[in-house]
Amino acid sequence: MLFNGYTPAVVNRIKKGQELMNDAVPLYLPVDNAAQIFVSIISKKETTMSRIAVNLKSPIDIANLRIALSSVIQRFPFYQVYLKKRFFDFIFVRTQDIPIIEEDTKWSNRYVDFNKQKFPFRIKVLGNTIAVELSHIISDGFGTMSFLMSLLAEYLRISGRKVGESIFIKSLDEEIKSEEWACAFRDKFSKEGPPQKIARAAYIPSADMISVDKYYSTRIIMNLDDVRKKAGEHDVTLNEYMSAIYADGLQEMYLEDIAAGRATGRQPIRLQVPVNLRRDYPTTCLRNFSYIYSPVFDISGGKHNFKDLVKKISSYIRHEKQSGALEHQIARNLRAENNFFFKYSPRIVKELLFKVFYHLFARSQYSGVLTNLGDIQLPEELTDEIISFDILPCNSPVPGRNSSLFSYKGKLEMNIGSSCDDLRLEDAIVRKLREQGIESEVIYKRD
Repeated sequence: MLFNGYTPAVVNRIKKGQELMNDAVPLYLPVDNAAQIFVSIISKKETTMSRIAVNLKSPIDIANLRIALSSVIQRFPFYQVYLKKRFFDFIFVRTQDIPIIEEDTKWSNRYVDFNKQKFPFRIKVLGNTIAVELSHIISDGFGTMSFLMSLLAEYLRISGRKVGESIFIKSLDEEIKSEEWACAFRDKFSKEGPPQKIARAAYIPSADMISVDKYYSTRIIMNLDDVRKKAGEHDVTLNEYMSAIYADGLQEMYLEDIAAGRATGRQPIRLQVPVNLRRDYPTTCLRNFSYIYSPVFDISGGKHNFKDLVKKISSYIRHEKQSGALEHQIARNLRAENNFFFKYSPRIVKELLFKVFYHLFARSQYSGVLTNLGDIQLPEELTDEIISFDILPCNSPVPGRNSSLFSYKGKLEMNIGSSCDDLRLEDAIVRKLREQGIESEVIYKRD
């Protein structure tokens, strides 16, 4: 058991918490439906690690943060696990080890070898910043935010401040429900549904890749009310409007690649727009529970003007919401894992099949990714302390850029994580925002 220099009093507190939680959560925990793919594709090029960081008004007291962590990890025992390989599958095994708190580094979201008894997340601190970098093998953005906000709330409590309630904050006194660590896809959806066809491969922007030890980012910060006003003028949601801004940038890149002979123009542009399913399918699940809308258009008839592009993106997303397309996609994934041949194949065969599945239905299908975490609403005690967020999605060699969208304290931010050595998409987005009358602050993290 590892206690990383904690005092005897804190060690006793940890042990007491572990005793209380031993009966609440099983020793062995299955990998959820979505994570079965992620455990098969992890590499230095595709780490599956996303990041949520908060910048506070005051420097972090590491000693108090360690004490807070020793308590909060007891409330998240389904994250206090190591990934283990078995003959037929992967499994999470609970441990009594306590995660260490690391010094933050310039390059984030980097590779973790989970085969070497590493937690599926990192807690990193530097100056006034606390960050949680968490792998999709264990949870999504909601789960990451919940863990970070619960840790921060306990940290402030130790410092003498009482923190109000939030959907992101888990009380250390409340009972842990089995729904929190169960697979919500299996609980909420049926595997029955029509067969799903493989769509045409999408346009993938050309780019030179950077070293796997780095991960560039570009933060584009806007006034939230300005963007809402523009979305209202087009009679679409903010998410639909910003997806159109993103798609317009991809269209500009596509036209450049066609002119340079790097693309033919015969492939569609397709966005991946992940959505948190908890709003429409209420659950306390803290594992992966998000899925994707896939607005698509082609340019075979020429360039789309922005007004038409907004309509296309909005209509496609609304159609997918109403047509049951999302439910059919999930049913397909549930059927795959319940297929007799697949279910009883050795794990090494399943890993190969999942890689093929991922390429056919994910990697080759999307020109860009934009995930929206929405407007972050927190108790007054936290908003008083948190100056800003920095949210960066996991990296991907294809399409090379993954982007997050969120708002906090009246600011809307698009954060584009990039494994590429050019800024074509970022520059195109900033130009289109300016054309739309939306001013932005741009912060680059590059060499």
